[in-house]
Order: sequence, then C-alpha cells, then structure tokens
Amino acid sequence: MNKYGARRTWSEICQREFASKKECLRAEELTLLGKAGEIKDLVFQHRFDLCEKPRITITIDFSYRERMGDDGYGQGVFSPLITFEDSKGMLTRDTRTKLAWLKEKYGVDVVLS
Repeated sequence: MNKYGARRTWSEICQREFASKKECLRAEELTLLGKAGEIKDLVFQHRFDLCEKPRITITIDFSYRERMGDDGYGQGVFSPLITFEDSKGMLTRDTRTKLAWLKEKYGVDVVLS
C-alpha cells in the first residue's frame, strides 16, 4: 500500500500488475475495447522526459488511438491523434505542475480518470 492507500493489483486480462485497483480496472476496460476494435495502439506507462538535469520525468498510465468510424469497406478508421489518459485518485500539486510542464513542452493534454 502506498501513502495514499492504493494497493498494487494484478490483472488476469492484461497479465500485469498495476499501481492501484482503479488503474487496473481502467486498463482492463481499455484492453477489452482494443480487442473489440474500438481503440488500437494501447501502451501502458508512457514516459516523458521533462528535464535532463536534474532528471525529471512523468509517466502517463495509458496512451491509445480511438476509432472514429468505418472506411466503407468494413475497416475501422482511427484518429491520427493519440489519447493520453492517467488514473488519479488524488491530484497532487506535484502532478499538476508536471502535467502543465508536459503540456508546455510537448503539447500533450492528459485525460484524468
């Protein structure tokens, strides 16, 4: 258990461990959406470097591309933009600062769930 009460949780669907039950449940939902063809290119733990010295990074829980529709031939058309999503139980000042830095440096918006 971490200082915010989150417990590491194993997912049979994803075959990996997650930092919290909330993150695990969302990962399972996204994995199932990927199998259903609603999203693609799902990546867990996408890390960005914010600063080299001192080394400061932020790790976003999930990134994926969302399905926008069909191409008329039964094939899915997916967004060229990547959705970045992070599961947060508690949004700390440090996290808010890093998210603002991420937006400024890379132009990345993060959906919080």
